[in-house]
Amino acid sequence: MLFIGHLVMSTAHLLASAGMDHTICIWNVWSRGQKKSRVFNFHNGAVKDVKWSQQGLFVLSCGYDCSSKLIDVEKGIETQTFKEDQVVGVVKFHPDNPNLFLSGGSKGLLRLYDIRIGKAVHEYLRGLGPILDVEFTRNGKQFISSTDVSQSNISENSIIVWDISREVPLSNQVRDSFKYFLLSISEIFMVELFPVPTIFCLSHLQ
Repeated sequence: MLFIGHLVMSTAHLLASAGMDHTICIWNVWSRGQKKSRVFNFHNGAVKDVKWSQQGLFVLSCGYDCSSKLIDVEKGIETQTFKEDQVVGVVKFHPDNPNLFLSGGSKGLLRLYDIRIGKAVHEYLRGLGPILDVEFTRNGKQFISSTDVSQSNISENSIIVWDISREVPLSNQVRDSFKYFLLSISEIFMVELFPVPTIFCLSHLQ
């Protein structure tokens, strides 16, 4: 069963998909029949998310086995594993530094990992529900997280803007270009920063 897919511009003919069957598949969408180019079985549970590196040489995956994994697509090998104490539901590479990635999980904990040292260099916790999605701002100095459940006011706490270096939330209100505009959305499933810097695109569960 396929769960989610992700394309990258440098390998635009390849699609990475994450599966409930514990696999990550690389598909050649230009081939007849859209054949699988690679199948990776490195996870011990369902895979929740998969992202390409900017160069298209690696994929980063995460899932129910409480880990994130960096996989060399060409060599077909797992190069690094990052274990956590929570189901990891989402991963995201830093837009400027390919050695950094962000993970979010079922306990509401976000971690910024440095691939070079193989461990987390920052942690972010607000005590809310599971992390559903994350998105870096264009300058890479902040990121936005969405959560499933809030303990207080859902409309104020579902989306949080974080300062990466200080490990503190800048706001629990999403604003276009950080102006005073509050979005009241009860269940945020995904956050996506639109290419135009002043707009945040959001999708939510119905």
